[in-house]
Amino acid sequence: MEKNRGFGFGNNIFDINAVREAGVTQEFREHIGMRALILIAPFPFLIIGTIEDVVTDYLILCAEVTNINELDGEEFRIHIDEIEVFYIEKDHKRPIPDIRNGMHA
Repeated sequence: MEKNRGFGFGNNIFDINAVREAGVTQEFREHIGMRALILIAPFPFLIIGTIEDVVTDYLILCAEVTNINELDGEEFRIHIDEIEVFYIEKDHKRPIPDIRNGMHA
């Protein structure tokens, strides 16, 4: 009897986590130098800054703003798996708003 060749549990044919990680990593690599908004599970939860580099599966981000003022301006090394949500400012049609002054562009 032939085994089920579907994409179920215990089957090593298709690893959705590896596909996600590769896709997200490539997206950041293609946009080095651009601004990004990142939401992560561990603190500081929210980071807005410039994508500096991608090293293996780590994003290097120079933070402009975080939800902890003391961390503004710091460089962060964020593991791709820790990123819950991200937005990359690819053009000026939909810029990331300046959340420090409560005004939106």
